[in-house]
Amino acid sequence: MKDDEMTGEMLRMLPSHISDESAVVLCNFLVELSMAAENRYFCKIRRYREKNRTTVDPDPLWRNHRD
Repeated sequence: MKDDEMTGEMLRMLPSHISDESAVVLCNFLVELSMAAENRYFCKIRRYREKNRTTVDPDPLWRNHRD
């Protein structure tokens, strides 16, 4: 599933007609939940990202270009 499709599905799950206060409460909750998950799984997240990190060519592209 593409990122834009996933975003669309997530948006459809959210109620469209809520009060301003409810929107703030919902967003604050989601931020707190996200931070709690990152704190709980920090080591696993870091290990995964290190394992899947792409390597970068140390020579900038402009040095590799031949005229």
